[in-house]
Amino acid sequence: MLLITKRLILRPLELTDALYFEEQLGDDLEALRQMAQMPVPCTEEAARDWIASRVGPEASVFGILRRSDTGFIGVVGFGGDARMPEMGYWIGRAYRGNGYATEAILRVVERAAELGVPRIHADTFLDNPASARVLAKAGFTVTGTVERMFPQRGGRRELHRHKRVPGS
Repeated sequence: MLLITKRLILRPLELTDALYFEEQLGDDLEALRQMAQMPVPCTEEAARDWIASRVGPEASVFGILRRSDTGFIGVVGFGGDARMPEMGYWIGRAYRGNGYATEAILRVVERAAELGVPRIHADTFLDNPASARVLAKAGFTVTGTVERMFPQRGGRRELHRHKRVPGS
């Protein structure tokens, strides 16, 4: 299923997208440090494994392409607990600061509403105010902090929890 916005096409991830992950995230240690589950470094093989665990008929994880040239610029999606799935996203360094993440998140939240998802959450590391601002622009509110275990990111980490009710 394709999701369309004014400037973007969101399409289900494909294993071949691993090449884009490596191109855009491979040496972007600042971005990788803010991702809970993306391997460091982000190689094509590691990205392929990450994608493989997130594709399928029930998947709600999408590659973000610009409508103007169908260039792959990032990923957005949600999954996990059906009562309150977790949203995640990333935008390649060359495309940040253009509102693409907010636009993509808003469309995926609409999709969640279409699927009857009652609420959705996203977590941001405390040292990632840029991501928190993107989520705020997309209508998420901070509801507090949570602690989660991230072995690849140094163990137990405190995060800001953001929530949104799709359709509101």
